[in-house]
Amino acid sequence: MLYSKNNAAKQWILEQLSARFTNRSAKILDLACGSAWIWKNFVDQHPLIQIVGADTDTVAIAKGKGAYQNESRVELRVADAQRPLEEGAYDAVIALSAIEHVVDRKAFLETVFRALAPGGVAYLNYDDGHFRSTDWKERVMVPVSQLLAMVGIEGPYMKRVDDVEFQKMAQEVGFRVVGLRSHNIAPLKGLFKDADDESIAAWYAFEELLGAQLPAERLRSYAYSATLVLEKV
Repeated sequence: MLYSKNNAAKQWILEQLSARFTNRSAKILDLACGSAWIWKNFVDQHPLIQIVGADTDTVAIAKGKGAYQNESRVELRVADAQRPLEEGAYDAVIALSAIEHVVDRKAFLETVFRALAPGGVAYLNYDDGHFRSTDWKERVMVPVSQLLAMVGIEGPYMKRVDDVEFQKMAQEVGFRVVGLRSHNIAPLKGLFKDADDESIAAWYAFEELLGAQLPAERLRSYAYSATLVLEKV
């Protein structure tokens, strides 16, 4: 099943959730969910799973609520993941292409930790694309966004995630680090843009093979995305 047609990281995370919660009920929290479009096929395939999405973007949440108005198993709300949510209520927490936009990452990790039930797992994904861009406007916006965050304007925030530092921070919060996965190997993501489903599936299968054979750290210089997998023990 293709859940995402141009992002190997999102596909991999949803495949992991699919395998983990096959034929069992689960409650999943999606932080920085946007309009939650990624869940469309997933909820159809997994009738026992409930999705709760949270985002500070009121427009995106309103759009998502309209799209899921007939689906009671998807609940979307306006909320800041840097502030506490329900405690111990979720079997899994995910964040897709999100951590590079989080100002207070320690607070975000604490929210994730509290939200998970014991034994719950988190898939926290982040991208490097903003920081490798050849577009001078985007390159300039990176430091500008960090300055804006200092005066309380966090919407455009972008700061590269250091793998080692982020893992250490997660351990300090109380997580066990399960692993790190690299995704969207250059130039595959660009080559397969707008490709047919069969070709996209082949791309994803190749990345899965690379991820199984090579350490994420070795692939990171070629990958535009990474996912840190954490467990609340």
